[in-house]
Parts: sequence; structure tokens; C-alpha cells
Amino acid sequence: MKKVMIFALICFFTTSGIVFAKGPGEMAQLKIPGGKWWRMPEVLKTLVLTSEEQQKLDDLFVQSRRRMIDLKSNVKKEELELAIILDQQNFDASACMDQYKKLDSARDKLSNERFRFLVEVRKLLGLDRYRQLKTEFRNHRKHQMNKQQERKRPMKGKMIQE
Repeated sequence: MKKVMIFALICFFTTSGIVFAKGPGEMAQLKIPGGKWWRMPEVLKTLVLTSEEQQKLDDLFVQSRRRMIDLKSNVKKEELELAIILDQQNFDASACMDQYKKLDSARDKLSNERFRFLVEVRKLLGLDRYRQLKTEFRNHRKHQMNKQQERKRPMKGKMIQE
């Protein structure tokens, strides 16, 4: 009974969207901004993108988004099927594991598409501009985090005097 409960909890966490973060540095180096970052004026200036490169990025983005819509839909369907199996009165652990494998495969395909887009961006930009992009994105994230921290901090040294 304890094993079934642990398995059910694992399935719940995997289907609920709660993920366990990887250790520092793992995959963090692969992150690039989402959206059409190549259309931002400061990125254009930093990376010196040509209009042809921008068009290629636009085309890659559209192709990738189309594939990702289908892949995300498949993940949601597999999550639903797993939830249905977990909620059945007559629980079938074997069917549950098989469905979990299908869900895992669907997630893997989605992850592969995200990475494929990154590889195409890297090929297009070359090493130096790719490194510049990562640096700019890292600096932008730090700046945004600092702004959020400043908003949360209480005002120091300012006391209301009556």
C-alpha cells in the first residue's frame, strides 16, 4: 500500500506541472530568451543582426511554435489519460506505468523541439554572437531580479515623524 501511495504522489507531481529543479549550472547555460528577442532594438544593436538573419529567425520561430503547439497538446492529452487511470476504482499499476511512459515520451519530444530551436539559433548566430546573446540575457535577468528585490525591500532610514 505504501508503494502505491508513493507512486501516486510521484505521478501527481509529474502531472501537476511541479518540477524539481536541476542543480546550479545544469542546463542554465542553455537558456536564451523566449519570444522574438531578435526584434528588440538593444538586441539588434548588440548582435548586429541583418534583415536576412531576422527573417530566418522569424521563420524558425513560426515553424517551431507550430510544432510546439501540437507537442504541448499531446503532453496535455497524455496527462489527462494518466489522471484518468489514477482516478479509477480498479487501479492497474501496469497500465499506469505504461501511460506514464507515454507522458514521459511526449514531454521528451517537446523538450527536443525547444532544444532544436536553440541549436538552429546557435548555428545562425555563430559562437561569438551566441555568447553575446547569453550574456545579454543573463544581465537582463539579473537586472529584472534586482528591480523586483528593490520593490520588496522596506524603505530604510525613512521614518514617519509626527
